Amino acid sequence: MRHAALKGLAGLVCLALLTSQGVAAEAKKPARAKKAKDKEFVGSEACKKCHVAEFKSWKESFHAKIVQPRKTGILKDVVEKWATDGKSPGPATGNVTSGAFQLDDVQYVVGSRWKQRFLVSNDKTGGLQFLNKQFNRLSGQWENYGNKNDWNTMCGTCHTTGYRILEVDKASGATLKASWSELSVGCEACHGPGARHVSAKDAKAKKRTIFNPASVSVERQSKVCGYCHIRAENELYKTAQGNPREDLPAPKVGETYKAGDDWTKWYPEHVSIPGVHPDEPFNAEYKGDLKGLFKLDDAAKASGVYEEAKHHQQYQGFLQSAHYKSGQLSCITCHSPHAGKGKLKKVAKDACSSCHDATYTVEKYMPNTGKTADNLFVRSHTFNKEPRPTGKGAADMGPPQYYE
Repeated sequence: MRHAALKGLAGLVCLALLTSQGVAAEAKKPARAKKAKDKEFVGSEACKKCHVAEFKSWKESFHAKIVQPRKTGILKDVVEKWATDGKSPGPATGNVTSGAFQLDDVQYVVGSRWKQRFLVSNDKTGGLQFLNKQFNRLSGQWENYGNKNDWNTMCGTCHTTGYRILEVDKASGATLKASWSELSVGCEACHGPGARHVSAKDAKAKKRTIFNPASVSVERQSKVCGYCHIRAENELYKTAQGNPREDLPAPKVGETYKAGDDWTKWYPEHVSIPGVHPDEPFNAEYKGDLKGLFKLDDAAKASGVYEEAKHHQQYQGFLQSAHYKSGQLSCITCHSPHAGKGKLKKVAKDACSSCHDATYTVEKYMPNTGKTADNLFVRSHTFNKEPRPTGKGAADMGPPQYYE
């Protein structure tokens, strides 16, 4: 626990202030989950009118598909193996309520590139809970998954766009009510809310009213990606079940993250983000969900580079790299979330050749180290000069095959 003595007192004071600012949390109420109309966010569909090429490219990306309705997003293999994969039975139990569920009860699916997880209703909170198994695309098998928190109060800020906490329990910090403008990572997740941009009357005004990562420093560019590609433990805002959240809701109840915000300075005394906060080094031991997040073996100690050992923490790996420290490269130097008018979408695995000779490849310098499922890993972004052996990753599988 980070600064435990300070956090106990400061957390109560901060939560009291937050809940006094127009959002009262009386007795504990359900953690209601809903998509809501938002005065600032217009949704990705509104962007399509003027940005046809960008929208089409984004729509085909995994950002657009992180959370999908069951009908359009469920994998073909999942449906065919729902009862059993031949060795293990498929999911049948809600992780929070322990209730029995069937395939038809699934409302949304999470992920599709490496694995897929499943969301069903939690009647006790009004939120969405995970089922007890996840599907590993590489092995084609079911494996146990035990997250006992409502998805909308654990993962909401990065699995949706325009996420806002609307109500918290001031005694415990539990999230009681939240909303979002759009499921998955929409255009406005990286460009900021678009209402003013859409209503602007001329080109100059339109340019001023939207965030363009390409127009800011490389450090700020990477922070936009880093907001979600990190691993954190949040003790200010808790899940509906009262556990630390793994994401970073905006500091004030009712507000939301907007692209360009410096989230690294949000309530640092209440959240642990190893490698991002100066007093939380990469090579320390952490507890809870942060336990084992970096490789701390002799090879890491010898090189001084601590590769990612879990998934969705690429930013914490990139911060250690010579690429980042040079001040010349950012995430979008090699990645592009979408194509543009007259511009093809970047192919990340080909990016090395723009600066290096043919001996530099992602296979060599970006080994799969971050575990995302059994024997399945995500590429390291530390670019260690002494790369460790790689595990299996996304490149070892074909593209996802959806049921419909």
